[in-house]
Amino acid sequence: MHWNDEGPGGAPLTEQVLAWLITSQGRATAITVDVHGHVEDADGADAFIPPGEEPA
Repeated sequence: MHWNDEGPGGAPLTEQVLAWLITSQGRATAITVDVHGHVEDADGADAFIPPGEEPA
């Protein structure tokens, strides 16, 4: 996942998706873990980038 302005100094931030949570309504939400071990959802991500590809 990619956030345009969430990294250090307002730089782009990229985190790997740990898992996908599927809600009872069928909605998929990406779950991430940052470098400090904090787990959160990725509802605010600006983009989802396939593994091995660089952010544009």
